[in-house]
Amino acid sequence: MKVDFKQLGFIHPTLRQILTRIDMIPGTEQTITSLYRIDHTGVHSTLPLRGVDLRCRVEEIGEEIAAIINELWEYDPDRPEMKCAIVHGEGGNMHLHLQVHPRTEKRGR
Repeated sequence: MKVDFKQLGFIHPTLRQILTRIDMIPGTEQTITSLYRIDHTGVHSTLPLRGVDLRCRVEEIGEEIAAIINELWEYDPDRPEMKCAIVHGEGGNMHLHLQVHPRTEKRGR
């Protein structure tokens, strides 16, 4: 089932754009494994939500998706080493972590 991310108002608008872009990649299905985390610090505990984890069963595919996202969006121009998408974890805990910052911008604007 396709999700209309525009209807998820508690998710940061830039993060919604990234999730929508991933949804357009042929053969990808999104299973969200983590959204808002109570009593947590970082992007998973902000509102609007700035962090989402997606299930990733094959590391190489996750890396390809992360490369697409990171090519399209810059997390924070002041911290170019930071990325919007990274794959991490092992085995059943492997996931594609997506994050945005208030200064995240689409590249090539």
